[in-house]
Amino acid sequence: MFFILHVNTCNVSIPHGHSHDNKSSSVENTSEQPKSSNNINIRAATIHVIGDFIQSIGVLFAAILINIKPEYKLADPICTFIFSILVLITTVTIMRDIVLVLMEGVPSNVNYKQVVDDLVQISGVRNAHSLHIWSLSTQKVALSVHIAIDNDQDPLKILSDAQKMLRKKHSITRSTIQVETYNEHIMNSCENCQQLGTK
Repeated sequence: MFFILHVNTCNVSIPHGHSHDNKSSSVENTSEQPKSSNNINIRAATIHVIGDFIQSIGVLFAAILINIKPEYKLADPICTFIFSILVLITTVTIMRDIVLVLMEGVPSNVNYKQVVDDLVQISGVRNAHSLHIWSLSTQKVALSVHIAIDNDQDPLKILSDAQKMLRKKHSITRSTIQVETYNEHIMNSCENCQQLGTK
């Protein structure tokens, strides 16, 4: 079983050396391939194999006990019940991760408020709003946001700084960032613009 899982893990993805992303939106870092330990399928298969092994030990223990003392016939269903509960508990985290991806929720390893604060801290950024963060898979996180900058700032430099910060600090490699000029009147009258961070 280990050999099959290892071979399948090694053949999961073969990068073809370039990105199809547009320069003004996200920049995908193809050098950072997800580790197989983070793959939900590998995690589920590993837990399944370990669970089967633990249950086999429980059945063996119950069989030896019943063979030695036949009056302890309840040992078999008790061991099965206990080890089934243990396996169920270990699958809860996998189920949570799968539901999070299917519902496109904010991943548990990304702090929404910290992302807002970090975006606003970029030099030249006055406001960050309409921020959406969701899981594309257990390894890939996507983000879209509007950032308002001062008139005298270079939008391409700020876009690049924002993408670098998101990759480095939050491991977000798929981002769509709309850079707009800061207008105090519009920002004060727009509900979406006031929801998040402002300098």
